[in-house]
Amino acid sequence: MIFSEKACDWLSRATGIAREELHVTPLKGANSSAVFLVRGAREAFVLRVLDNREWLAEEPDLAQHEAAALQEVRRTGVPAPQIVGYSVEDAGFGGPVVLMTYLEGEVELRPTNFDSWLRALAQTSATVHQHAAEAFAWRFESWVNETILAPPPWTTVPRVWEKAIELWRAGPPESRAVFIHRDYHPANVLWRGDAVSGVVDWINACRGPAGVDVAHCRTNFVWMYGGDVAERFLQLYLELSGQTNYEYYWDIDSVFDMSLPEPEFYRPWREFGLEQIALEVLRRRTDEHLARVVENAGF
Repeated sequence: MIFSEKACDWLSRATGIAREELHVTPLKGANSSAVFLVRGAREAFVLRVLDNREWLAEEPDLAQHEAAALQEVRRTGVPAPQIVGYSVEDAGFGGPVVLMTYLEGEVELRPTNFDSWLRALAQTSATVHQHAAEAFAWRFESWVNETILAPPPWTTVPRVWEKAIELWRAGPPESRAVFIHRDYHPANVLWRGDAVSGVVDWINACRGPAGVDVAHCRTNFVWMYGGDVAERFLQLYLELSGQTNYEYYWDIDSVFDMSLPEPEFYRPWREFGLEQIALEVLRRRTDEHLARVVENAGF
């Protein structure tokens, strides 16, 4: 990867790596921004270039947000990158940037011991949620687009969607605010052997209901592996967090956010070894999951 002289100067100053020793390569899994591995002779860093103009227009403080989140997550005890530096101005990269430490580890989407893998994912999320982060400035807001909120043309259970919409429009339940990742799913977790070595992509972190993280991860599991895996994850999360109650409202919010106008196979899954899943399967799994959620919610 070739950066401008201005960008290389910024990187050299921020990392302490001489310009002639800088090696920059794209990383797998980037979806809404460009992410690079920056290496010197002995050190490694990760650079996020915020080049999504639409996202920046909606959230111009993205660089500050991720920098603050990386500082906040250190208080949870969960392994995560450490902030090295950031620039809200264009330092030669075409947009704001965030520079962080590099974590050893690999994304694992086809574990040999599935239940142990699920348990570690649930424990990691539960650990994050133990931190209240009362001074953290960013607050949860739903990503549901109300302008398209209706039973989709592809659903085979429109009445279920109508009931779910009714429940969602009634408003969220009262929930204690804690520190949440906001985009917690298996492709944002790194492993070394059978242990979690880090959680990455904290740019959406905020204070909000723990159920938001649980539900978002469950929707990912529904699409990747089916509804039974999502149910097992919830059981493990409740067991490990010590909670006895779960608000299914957040599953509905997650399904509406992720499935409208229709569910979509997440491109980085293929990069990390998951085979393509047909749209028809994603639609069916979404319908089945929402029907189960609405039933569990008491409708």
